Amino acid sequence: AQAYEKHVREHFPGRIWPRFDLVMLGMGADGHTASLFPGSDALDESSRWVVMTKNPQGQNRITLTVPALNQAARILFLVTGKEKAATLLGILRGQSKLTRLPASLIAPVDGTLEWFADRDAASLL
Repeated sequence: AQAYEKHVREHFPGRIWPRFDLVMLGMGADGHTASLFPGSDALDESSRWVVMTKNPQGQNRITLTVPALNQAARILFLVTGKEKAATLLGILRGQSKLTRLPASLIAPVDGTLEWFADRDAASLL
């Protein structure tokens, strides 16, 4: 994670946060995104750009942090599958911020957020 953060910082010299033009994300049925999982300490990170996380099976992952992702100019979510319908509904209605689902924490500071869902994922909307 430290090596990757160093690499990303070299691409954005002198910036407090990276500014990606476009970030494309997916979402799991549990509301995880970008290897940011519910209950992870990574959700509380406020200064690092990149952290190491573990998925529910215990595998190590490297991911951008929520603040780093939220600096993007444009963020697109692609959500597919009926098993994600209730989670998507809760996030789009703002109900998931209370439970801190990772996907609900993605909100560009100065950019746009768009959701693309297939018929099954959007079935409760």
